[in-house]
Amino acid sequence: MLRNTLGIVNIEGKNVDFGTSLTHKSPQAYSFLARYHLIDFVLSNMSNSGITEYQVYIPSNSRSTIQHVGAGTQYNINSKRGKLRLLNSDHNASEIFQHDVKAFTDNLHYIKDSNKEFVLIAPSYFIYSQDFSELQEDFERTGADITVLYKNVSTARENFIGCTTLTFGDDKRIVNFQENHGKYKNRPISLEAYFMRRETFLELINRANQVSSLYWFRDILEDVVDEYKMIGYAHKDYVACINNTESYYQTQLELIEAKNRRLLFKQNWPIFTKTGDSSPTLYGPLSEVKRSLLANGSIINGQVENSVIDRDVVIEDGVTVKNSIILNRVHIRTGAYIENAIIDKSTIIKHPVEIVGEYEEPIYIKENSII
Repeated sequence: MLRNTLGIVNIEGKNVDFGTSLTHKSPQAYSFLARYHLIDFVLSNMSNSGITEYQVYIPSNSRSTIQHVGAGTQYNINSKRGKLRLLNSDHNASEIFQHDVKAFTDNLHYIKDSNKEFVLIAPSYFIYSQDFSELQEDFERTGADITVLYKNVSTARENFIGCTTLTFGDDKRIVNFQENHGKYKNRPISLEAYFMRRETFLELINRANQVSSLYWFRDILEDVVDEYKMIGYAHKDYVACINNTESYYQTQLELIEAKNRRLLFKQNWPIFTKTGDSSPTLYGPLSEVKRSLLANGSIINGQVENSVIDRDVVIEDGVTVKNSIILNRVHIRTGAYIENAIIDKSTIIKHPVEIVGEYEEPIYIKENSII
């Protein structure tokens, strides 16, 4: 158990790009599978691994993250058992300087004030279940300076674009970091989860600041790969990288299948989240629901197939929703046809329109729209 470890939830990297979609909040706070937010997975993994002190680094559009995480009680974090800080950086700086090294530097006193010997840094846009205490065991067994969690994938041509791939030498020692451009099918992908001593982490922040004010943490790791013993530790179960609109959409539809969800959700390894009290979803006499995930509080009178329906959604009779993600408080009135779409929160579809995208390129309707 990682009682002597500071858990750091990192901000999204430069490979995370949702374009004009879902811009009203940080990816950390994106709704996922009609129940969770993306940040729930990394915080639950840390909590289940025994971490008691947390720093969550949040970007400028972070109100939803603050509201969802709060004091962290849903993750078994409390004043008797641990401590959680929500931290950000100077928002007056140009966007090009809004990176993780600057965020760490702006809050360096909190890192220095910790009495934990080790740190575990991980972002929220990789979705998986992992006992992080296994990284410490491998760290000690191999005598590593830094242990890096990675996943061998066979879909690197289509997925994980912009993520970091690893090249190994002897005994799983990392000798090179490269960006995945989709050239190869099979690649070891870094999950950007790093375990090291706190002193090592502080050294690397200092070195990154000396080299460039534009450096991300993974940039300095690439620079010093020959100086520090970095060892890879393989994650063997399900991993998804939610770094663009397509992956956000496709991953959720993939996880509608129970056999896929069983690869992500493990027995005795709960994924915690903030819960809300609401009534069960009401299914009307004309409703027809197939292969879908639905949250509480909705009213369904139309047809729903292979879709994810968030809280407090109203789907009237004569509506068809297929292969779509409908976020909270959306109201779809009679006659509308929705397929391969993401309908963001509080949208009202008043008229019998057709909103149809493609699986590879789902159509996105922004929040609070009236159609």
